[in-house]
Amino acid sequence: MPERETDWIAYLPHSEPFLFLNEIISMECGVEGNAVWRVDGNEAFFRGHFAARSVVPGVLIGEALAQLSGIVGAHAGEPRPESRADTVPGFLAHVDVRFFKAVEPPASIKLHSTLTRTLGAIRQFEVDACCDGETVARGSLMLSLPNAK
Repeated sequence: MPERETDWIAYLPHSEPFLFLNEIISMECGVEGNAVWRVDGNEAFFRGHFAARSVVPGVLIGEALAQLSGIVGAHAGEPRPESRADTVPGFLAHVDVRFFKAVEPPASIKLHSTLTRTLGAIRQFEVDACCDGETVARGSLMLSLPNAK
């Protein structure tokens, strides 16, 4: 019998309008994950961010990578949380992401995160974001997940 699909996004403590993942493509808790964030150009943040030429704010791409990383790192060894209440509350501790190209809507941003190190509550990840086959951002980030299992 196939394993049931897990709606990993539902386990994030984020909600609209601050949820930047539309779909989890693959997830191996404690190892790595892939997701997609689709922007169509009608999102509220575009009204004030280079209004004449819409560009996805880099800080939001970084946040999307952090949201994916939170799913990857929060449930290492726990393949399926029982409920949203079991989600590990945490916060972004450090970001070192470089941006190589602006992303203009409409766009489908492919996100990747790999857990590279765990030290107590701190999880370090290597992350990247691609759009139209090109890397638009790459770097590392750290999350503090004090209640992670």
